[in-house]
Amino acid sequence: MVNQLQVIAPWVVKVEPPRPSDPRATSKAGLALVQTLARRVGLAGDIERHLPARKDPTQGFTVPATLLSLVHGLLSGGRGFSATEPLRGDTPLLALLGLERAPAAETVEGVIKYLADDCDKRGAVGMGSLLRRNARRLIERSPRGELLAHDDFVLAWGDGSLAEVVGQCFDAIKVIDGERGQMVAGMFVGPYATGLTVAGEGEGEQTAVRGLIQSTVEEVLGPSKLIGKTLFVLDSLYGDGPTLDQLESYRGAHYIVGARKLAAAHAAMAELSEHSWRDTGENRQRGWEASGVTTAWMQCQEWAAQRAIVCRRWRNRGEMIWNYTAVLTNLTQNDSRIANRMRRHDTRFEETIWGLYDRKQALENQWKEMLSDLGLHHPPCARATVNAIFYGAAALAYNLAVGVRLIALEGPERRMRLWRLRRDLFDVAGRAARHGRVVVVRLLAACPERIDRLLAAMGRLARC
Repeated sequence: MVNQLQVIAPWVVKVEPPRPSDPRATSKAGLALVQTLARRVGLAGDIERHLPARKDPTQGFTVPATLLSLVHGLLSGGRGFSATEPLRGDTPLLALLGLERAPAAETVEGVIKYLADDCDKRGAVGMGSLLRRNARRLIERSPRGELLAHDDFVLAWGDGSLAEVVGQCFDAIKVIDGERGQMVAGMFVGPYATGLTVAGEGEGEQTAVRGLIQSTVEEVLGPSKLIGKTLFVLDSLYGDGPTLDQLESYRGAHYIVGARKLAAAHAAMAELSEHSWRDTGENRQRGWEASGVTTAWMQCQEWAAQRAIVCRRWRNRGEMIWNYTAVLTNLTQNDSRIANRMRRHDTRFEETIWGLYDRKQALENQWKEMLSDLGLHHPPCARATVNAIFYGAAALAYNLAVGVRLIALEGPERRMRLWRLRRDLFDVAGRAARHGRVVVVRLLAACPERIDRLLAAMGRLARC
């Protein structure tokens, strides 16, 4: 069949205002997925239980109403304290959220600062507990295979990112490689955020992340009975005695931690004889003309015992000098999961460990959704304590987006970025009408495929 030639018609396009009799529609009807999942995991009730109420609860917006509006505003594409502004006047969307009106930017800022200024720090502590409670509820509803996708390991990792600031009024400033900003520390279990905060005065990334690790073990991994399947993957900043002691105190948990900063690791590799290295050949993708791996033991002066390091060396194309690096791990070849991975990929122990550690680079892509898709690369306030509360609320939005992908979607769609989820599912036109305690959203999208996908997703959420 020959397709008819398509040409651009020379039509004149005009825009007219809506008639008073026209029913109102929203362009964000797909946020019904987020609202449904938020109700399924009891987010509004958790906010009320974990965070202090406003001083006058009879006026204005409650803390749950403000934070849920902020969550939906961020997922709609809003930024900072002004994220809720696009919701104002969108009557169908507000009906979908169960609100008559949305809080203004000033209200959002006031509530966030109120939680940050709570004299007993109930706001800061409560926000962390709220986020971990939310993550745990979502983890328990998510497909187990998605969480244990790495040979029955659930990967847990912590990291920091420097948020850009402009001006001199910001507090808790850190300077890294000449760049100044506030340090955002995050902790993740699989794809879910279990902690997102801003390091305060005198606090660095390592201290902040270690605190998030402890809270995650106590409030998420332990209650979910995942600690025995957890593999902590951390970069070389955490390759020291106190962090390793902390990880080894979690019975059943394992770790792979970078050892690049340890002088003892480099000394141990330098003392290895040539025949200790097993040749792994060239790697054209990385520009290596030769490489090798081995396992050794090392002990820093302050350590009580030796620890195993898995070493890697490589020589770049055209160079004569070997480059060395290593990771610390308490995994062994006797672990059935490691043995299965070695057998399936036809690799030795060292390549298997490095293959798991290299997953950290892919995990760090989760920062892109936080910093770019949710607009967190620039903190909304000069005060780190206020930004910590705001980032915690943004992490709730991020977790709901992850939950929608893992629970409501199937196949490759579970890997889509937030910006694409927003484009393909959230940005669907629809009308909303309330009947008793039920809000019915009638979709108006012209593409049948998008409607079918959204309806199927709603069905899966209803069953989770």
